[in-house]
Amino acid sequence: MAIKKRPEASIELILHEDVQNLLDSFAEAIGVRIVLYDSDGHIIRTDRLRDCSDYCRFIQEKLMPGMCQALDSKKQEECLRKKKLVCYRCHAGLTEAVMPVFMEGKLLGYAMIGQFRDELRLSGKILEKCPGKAAATVLSRHYLDLPYIPPGREHGILRMFKVLVEYIAERELMGLSGDWLHDKTRQFLDVRFRQDVRVADLAKFAGRSISSISHLLKERHGKTFKQMLIERRLSHAEELMKTRPELSIGEIAYQSGFVDRFYFSRLYRKYRKTTPREARRREDANT
Repeated sequence: MAIKKRPEASIELILHEDVQNLLDSFAEAIGVRIVLYDSDGHIIRTDRLRDCSDYCRFIQEKLMPGMCQALDSKKQEECLRKKKLVCYRCHAGLTEAVMPVFMEGKLLGYAMIGQFRDELRLSGKILEKCPGKAAATVLSRHYLDLPYIPPGREHGILRMFKVLVEYIAERELMGLSGDWLHDKTRQFLDVRFRQDVRVADLAKFAGRSISSISHLLKERHGKTFKQMLIERRLSHAEELMKTRPELSIGEIAYQSGFVDRFYFSRLYRKYRKTTPREARRREDANT
């Protein structure tokens, strides 16, 4: 696994804290390294208990610079094309696997597991690349420090890894940061803000569970669905007060989705710290 930092403009993913702990625990129990990449192939998360191994760092910096990163990209493309987990042996002789992660048919990124060996000794072909005996000795020592998983056993580990990643994605514990939810919520409210809608209706529209929608709205926007619905209705009411002076406060309330003008006035005072009539009076004075 090569180190490829994510640029500022790249897409981010939400990874809940309990999921991060789950991935860390899995990696620690097996002794492997788990890395998450965004859709552009840049690292966005690694297990917090295990850094890039000394063996891989030695390989990347002194023996095969650039080769690991190129192979990572190649295998990400392959798993995306096949839409399944791909297992392979890297240039350094280690076993690794990568799989694509999707949400609503959209590629979120890639999950990779690796940096473990299935041989007791380092291959002579790799040792031959070392600049001298001392370097070969150091590399061999680093190789033996890697977790050893006997041939055949890796299949069970990779099946567990695949199930874990799919579970995280399916349970909506991983997703695109704010933008997708913001867009879905705005689209939904723009069309249906006048109707008697609830968070369950938004969840159905977005293809998500009620709990995940509620959690993400609060986490990313600091508001509940009801608060966002009220804000959308108030914004429409304010637009009508500016553009439709012939309408009464009651008519504005009704056309903005409020059940009556008294409820509208209470909410307007609560959210805008003034009354609709006072707001309209100021608007008339400014025009």
